[in-house]
Amino acid sequence: MLRLKVLILFALAVMGASVIPAAAQSGVVWNAEYFNNTILYPAPDLQRQDAGIGFDWGNGAPAPGIVADNFSVRWGSDPFFVAGTYRFWALADDKIRITIDFARTPLIDTFTTPSVARTVSADVILSTGSHHIQVDYVEEGGNAYAFVTWANLASNPVGPNFPPLTNSNPMPISGPWTAQYFANPSLFGSPSLIRTELSPSNDWGLGSPVASIPADNFSGRWTSVQTLNAGTYQLSVRADDGVRVVINGVVYINEWHSATGQTYTVNVPLPAGTHSFIVDFYEASGAAFINYSFTLLGGGGGFATATPYPTGAYMTVTGAFRLNVRNLPDPINGAVLTRISRNDSFPVVGRNANSTWWQINVNGIVGWVNARYVTAYNVSSVPVTSGGVIIVPTPTPVQITCQGAPAPRLVVGRYGRVTPGLPNNIRFQPDPNSVLLGQIPPGSAFYVITGPVCSYGFYWWQVNYNGVTGWTPEGGSGQYWVEPI
Repeated sequence: MLRLKVLILFALAVMGASVIPAAAQSGVVWNAEYFNNTILYPAPDLQRQDAGIGFDWGNGAPAPGIVADNFSVRWGSDPFFVAGTYRFWALADDKIRITIDFARTPLIDTFTTPSVARTVSADVILSTGSHHIQVDYVEEGGNAYAFVTWANLASNPVGPNFPPLTNSNPMPISGPWTAQYFANPSLFGSPSLIRTELSPSNDWGLGSPVASIPADNFSGRWTSVQTLNAGTYQLSVRADDGVRVVINGVVYINEWHSATGQTYTVNVPLPAGTHSFIVDFYEASGAAFINYSFTLLGGGGGFATATPYPTGAYMTVTGAFRLNVRNLPDPINGAVLTRISRNDSFPVVGRNANSTWWQINVNGIVGWVNARYVTAYNVSSVPVTSGGVIIVPTPTPVQITCQGAPAPRLVVGRYGRVTPGLPNNIRFQPDPNSVLLGQIPPGSAFYVITGPVCSYGFYWWQVNYNGVTGWTPEGGSGQYWVEPI
């Protein structure tokens, strides 16, 4: 009889242990699959069990045999829950997705709405019992970390208790920032809303910052003055649609065109002291988000490099899982510079004569991809750049008038030159009161990106001079200050 009681008590203990409710993510054992690619396919390169999703790999790899960049992880577990409403939190660099009970729509998904280095959350109602939790993670380069937890809202949680990141993987430098929002896509006129925000990073989905701002065709500007230590900083911005970043009056990122979530990255060396930041964004249509990151990489070294002239075109990898980016439009003699993955999108900056190859900008690496493996968009203004020769498209006659200004003579896609006399100012916007980005000396040539725009009685053209992109006036008072060449 005593033996029978012992067996019954043991059985009850085992049964009780199997249904301990998952009050939080800690203590849950995950079946983990690690892949040396960013597509979680086909077979994992490493399988193991992880006692929690709380990793800060810095700039290293998660395990021997797994690459430090461009890897992915899938975690799965079936914890037991008591009926209630649960809040899930996630923090990751780069992408993370949480799916419950194999639902078609993820609970959290930064694959489609990027939120690098931002804690995201979502609530879900769960019944009593076991529920399958799947967490997918993708690391694309640089810092790597992933944290997931949850709590029953009946316990009045105040938020996730994620640990601080290591010094090798610092959190992005943040505000405060002065945010200005405009009910137009060109930052024109007086802002409809001014407020203080901790970061330019925002995800509006299909909406807008406030009801007075339209969901499409709006723009925003964030300004901040920050005191920083000396060192080389990594500036990274991901946006849908256009974005521009100016630091101390120098344009480091200028991607003022429609986009679907491309990431733009450049290293910025700065001395110790106070620095001014301007981040501009515009939304055309559809989803709207900007993800801004500025992190210290280390002391000294490195310079920001100018990017090719923006064309407004971009391409998406659709016909290959991994696609070579070569230094020449040649599958045999072209050296591989880097590789991109299916569904990756990057700006198109050039093409060969018959458009069988596209020249693209992969976060500062400019190279060529075979057109048969990608789908390209908005390519009507893309110049022929193979062989070092730029063949511009046939210009479209200007159909705009600006009272008091001499008739426009410059042509988009060609070059102009400042006439003898005074230098021409390059400004952030077509406005004589806008931020001064630089000057074009007399006799110096520049590339014409777009225009003209009539503003304050001048014709303005967006130009690129020695890597600085901005707006310059063509002339005034009946005189031309620039001329076509």
